[in-house]
Amino acid sequence: MRDLNPLQPCDGFNLPISANIKAEARMDIVCRGLWSDMQASFMDVRVFHPNAPSYLKMPITNLYKQHQNQKKLAYMRRVQEVEQGSFTPLVFSTSGGFAGEVGKVLERAARKICDRHKESYAETMSFIREKTRFSLLRSTLVALRGTKRRVVPVSVEDVDFRDRVSREREYESMTVCG
Repeated sequence: MRDLNPLQPCDGFNLPISANIKAEARMDIVCRGLWSDMQASFMDVRVFHPNAPSYLKMPITNLYKQHQNQKKLAYMRRVQEVEQGSFTPLVFSTSGGFAGEVGKVLERAARKICDRHKESYAETMSFIREKTRFSLLRSTLVALRGTKRRVVPVSVEDVDFRDRVSREREYESMTVCG
């Protein structure tokens, strides 16, 4: 399998001991223009189980902060100095919650899509949250049992939000009437 989001080599950079300096280091998500025009935004995903025995005595807000900080220690400086981009850790829990920075990314992406496609913010945000939840669920299932099919990435440019919303409304009207 081809590595889609590898990081550049970081030889010659003075990075902290906590930084991930491995040659095979990669990001889960890379996009341009999320936070500023033409700047690459790097995101790495972590999903944790808040009901694990080692986490039971910690408040959930502390768990999110702990996981965000671990990701930042591993990647933030490398991304800023080597890649000249921004880094955002995307931390989710298996109970369905997410860290504050995830919310900021989702809101920013929704605003960008709304501005570009002249769509409703509420409908766009609903769509993004739904896709995020199903992607996490699918990833969990694949991790548990493996995949039998080739995964084809979908671009935001390929999604027709108006068509999706009209199909959902049609479905809702059928279920209400029937």
